Amino acid sequence: MILCLGSVADHTFRYSLRRLKEYGLPFDVIDLALFISSGELSHLLNDADHAVLTLDKKAYAMNSYQSILTRLIDISEGAPNEQLKRKASGFYQALRQLLSHLSLPVLNPPRRDDANFSKLYHTTLFGSLTGWQIPRSCLTNNAERAMEFITSCPAGVIFKGASGVKTWATLYDAARHRERLPLLPQCPVLFQEYIQGPDVRIHIVGEQLFAELIESPQPDYRISRSNTFSPLQIPDEIAKGCLAIARDCQTPFLGIDFKIQQSSGIWFFLEANSMPCYEGYDQRAGGAISRAIAQWLTQSPSS
Repeated sequence: MILCLGSVADHTFRYSLRRLKEYGLPFDVIDLALFISSGELSHLLNDADHAVLTLDKKAYAMNSYQSILTRLIDISEGAPNEQLKRKASGFYQALRQLLSHLSLPVLNPPRRDDANFSKLYHTTLFGSLTGWQIPRSCLTNNAERAMEFITSCPAGVIFKGASGVKTWATLYDAARHRERLPLLPQCPVLFQEYIQGPDVRIHIVGEQLFAELIESPQPDYRISRSNTFSPLQIPDEIAKGCLAIARDCQTPFLGIDFKIQQSSGIWFFLEANSMPCYEGYDQRAGGAISRAIAQWLTQSPSS
């Protein structure tokens, strides 16, 4: 039996549940919003495996499950009042701790990759681990420093949020964005040299890798409906690096992003996402990613 813990308002979580059902796997579901409003959590210090979640008079004992599938989202900001907001935040932190200390397999332990709370630190850390190239970058809230960096990048610059919160990569356009640079003291921004060429997304599930080449007319292919997707054979050094990242952060399921520079063929590492929205990639891959997830959950590999 698999325990699935997440928000039913999350499209990726719902997709994962549908795939598990299609594969005929038995599972229980705990919705985060319902659990926060009326659930209970009980466990002793240093004894996470015997923790019990209770919801609607039903007890979900951790030691009764083979594995756990979770997409743990902090939904406290959407709470209707301050009291429920504090409760949601407290439950989120408690569940993060619990899921990170269980001995049974968890996809994904939510505290294993805290480096991703800072995009530049995260990229630099894993770039150093693997030896991969990363784009020239500047994280700043200083308008003059940002302008110096922008003018030093003849191929152009993209900018995006500096934290782990989902953000869009936008190509800097002086006509539209220069007048906004004075706003930087209020919000640091990550600037990166624009790498012209296709994107690559590689999903890792355990030891299995699934890669897709994405050619897009937009700097951020996620906002375009005119993309071309194709399967991709992963170079050995890239595959080894992906597996090294998964082992280093002890996270069995990752979505890793690259750009391939058109002029040189060099792969530039962008990010490793430990909570990827994978459903579109899975559908184009004929369900290969979700089958690998189901296999991982039922084979109970060491986490």
